[in-house]
Amino acid sequence: MRLWKTFLVITSLCALLAVPATAGAAKRTLMWGATSASSGYYPMSVAMAEVVNKHVPGIAVTVVETGATNDNFRRMERGELSFGQAGATDVYMATHGAGVWKGRDMKRQRVLVSSHPQVYVFAVTEESGVTKLADLEGKPYTPGLKGSITEMLAYAAFDSLGIKPKLIPSSTGEAVDAMKDRRIVGFTKATTVNAPDSALQDVATARKVRILSFSPEEQEKFKAKLPMFGFFDVDNKLYGFDGVSQTVGGHFGVAVDTELDADTVYQIVKAICENGEEIGKTYAGVRGIDLAKLTSEANAWLHPGTIRYLKEKGYTLDKGQIPPEYKE
Repeated sequence: MRLWKTFLVITSLCALLAVPATAGAAKRTLMWGATSASSGYYPMSVAMAEVVNKHVPGIAVTVVETGATNDNFRRMERGELSFGQAGATDVYMATHGAGVWKGRDMKRQRVLVSSHPQVYVFAVTEESGVTKLADLEGKPYTPGLKGSITEMLAYAAFDSLGIKPKLIPSSTGEAVDAMKDRRIVGFTKATTVNAPDSALQDVATARKVRILSFSPEEQEKFKAKLPMFGFFDVDNKLYGFDGVSQTVGGHFGVAVDTELDADTVYQIVKAICENGEEIGKTYAGVRGIDLAKLTSEANAWLHPGTIRYLKEKGYTLDKGQIPPEYKE
């Protein structure tokens, strides 16, 4: 994992250094919050940053490792980040004081781009004997990366279902090691539906992995608590066993600070949406996805720069996507 993290950091720096600069022109540096470098999502931010640095003149994006969406949003509020990995549902909850952000005052998050459907998988080792969510009662279990939306969502799921595992907060890397060493039976992880998660693949080198499924009754109980989420099918063959598991999810992507000007955001969105194939070479989760179309379906406020690009491409947006600061 350390080698992979080092490779990604070097890749990010090389991308910055490789971008030809206009003679005498100073580049504007923007900070991009990602997630844990051990997460399968980290390469997405690296790949998008490379595209921005290559195709948007005068901009130098620097990717930084963070505690994922929750941490990204807190840092965005403090003006420390211009971008942060996050789902459209996360942006909605943060800016409307709903769900896991109920009672919290978030103002600066807008959708930059949606990248792919995201699911939150509740993964366990096959040898643990856990075959359904209720079996986690009293078992040692990590709800997700400490301080992340994944962790908060897992708490909400267990609360709505009346399940009380022995919760052990940790980083993704620590959870992987603990699962391998049988110190926990599993953990919750945000991932894409069309490719296996790298952290769970790491676990699978030592222990067979099983993805737990929400029953129809459990789905109803969860949606009564967090109705803005949906449920998606996960092909269990991605993790080496048959069938389909149903788990909670939404559309993932990147949030942007509302303080960033619309012209800059427009150029960045255009570069990302029109160079998806380049991103897909590093991050398989976006392969075959029309990024502009998916972004046009986001259930949250879009940045005015994103709106400009989508309207230019002919998409019709609804009023729930238009933030209060938008001007025609």
